[in-house]
Amino acid sequence: MTAPLFGPRGAAAVFGPQKGAGPDDVAALDAALARFAGLLGGDPERAGAGAAGGTGYGFAAAWGAVLEPGSSAIAELTGLTAAAAGADVLLTGEGRFDATSRTGKAVGNALELVAGTTARAGVISGRVDADPGCWSVALVDLAGSPDEALRDPARWLAEAGAAAARALG
Repeated sequence: MTAPLFGPRGAAAVFGPQKGAGPDDVAALDAALARFAGLLGGDPERAGAGAAGGTGYGFAAAWGAVLEPGSSAIAELTGLTAAAAGADVLLTGEGRFDATSRTGKAVGNALELVAGTTARAGVISGRVDADPGCWSVALVDLAGSPDEALRDPARWLAEAGAAAARALG
């Protein structure tokens, strides 16, 4: 939860390309977020303001919501924090593991929970574009292309699960 609302590290610049936004789209989205902040006030540089496309910023600026790291709160509420403390294996994933995956996202939080323990960790993602620091596999690599991975995701998830069992079991 470190993303500001706009700018080079903001919601549009960091998360837009993950969702298919090209450079012109990112520029337009970033300008719209800056205009939104100018109208609403608040602190667009606040940590987490850019999370969920700026949703946190909107709630905080308009209604005074308190922002807190969602992945840590969810890990506590679901029991993941306690379970990870005694885990032998932790397997997590997301659509695309990249440089933002360790900046407050659930996948990064899960990996941090077992960092420094004896647990074996793994990441299964549609794409792996950054080193997760543990075993990983990308569905596009197993399938040979993004189109193939999307054509039969259940097959490639099963293949990824089998690969994880072999590597981490």
